[in-house]
Amino acid sequence: MQGKPNRTTNPRRKPLAPLPDQLDGPVRDFVSGLRHMHGELGLSLKDLETRLPASRSSLSRYLRGQSLPDERLLVQWCKLSFTGEDRLPELVRLLHLANEAAAGGTESAEVSGSAPIQPPKTTPRLKPVLVGAATAAVLAVAAVVTWSLIDDNGASGHGVSRETPAAKGTERITVHNVDKECRSKHTRECSMGLAMDPYLAYRPSNIGGHVWHGDQLTAECRIANGVTVTDEVGGHSSIWFEVRQDGKELWMPGIRIDPDQLQYSTLDNCE
Repeated sequence: MQGKPNRTTNPRRKPLAPLPDQLDGPVRDFVSGLRHMHGELGLSLKDLETRLPASRSSLSRYLRGQSLPDERLLVQWCKLSFTGEDRLPELVRLLHLANEAAAGGTESAEVSGSAPIQPPKTTPRLKPVLVGAATAAVLAVAAVVTWSLIDDNGASGHGVSRETPAAKGTERITVHNVDKECRSKHTRECSMGLAMDPYLAYRPSNIGGHVWHGDQLTAECRIANGVTVTDEVGGHSSIWFEVRQDGKELWMPGIRIDPDQLQYSTLDNCE
């Protein structure tokens, strides 16, 4: 694949052994998808363990279907691949199904000399519904296709200002980034997207504008039943705020604003 020249030239990378026939159902579906994504990286497990918070042996077990990764690790893994970000929602869905299968009684099923398959215990699982949208929050921060700088002086039409008071019936909301390293950076990687439709997946194709930590927006109303968005530390919310930027009606996910403002907002519901 273009942009991944080490895919065929990395002498340290060993080909993956075929999955055992005993591995079937949702677990096999997930592991097959994981291996497909991993195959595009061109990294050996030794290289991979330096980029992910997991040991080489743990990564090997995930790729053999002997255990399941937690969702946060899966997100980080996919972010290493150019196409992994597009595959992430489906991989997360498959991971949830695999977890459900394991929790439903397949924990005792062993795979060719391995330990019983166990779902991850360190990260709570989200409900499968809207799972693609729940994970896509990370993608909107880590992989934005297009972006534009916001005028820090609050120029007219940009929808971002630190001085103009909110009009009656509106609220000023402050953008909040849970990634502390991004709070002082005005870069593409640290931007957060404003969605065009709060009922569609929160991913680059649904992004109509960008903001950064500390930016202030004027919210006109809110909804509580949009797609669920999950941040990098596992917080999640389906609340969205209607804002305007460059004359466009856009939507800010509640999980991306100051936590106190999200909790104590008195805005009316959007009609």
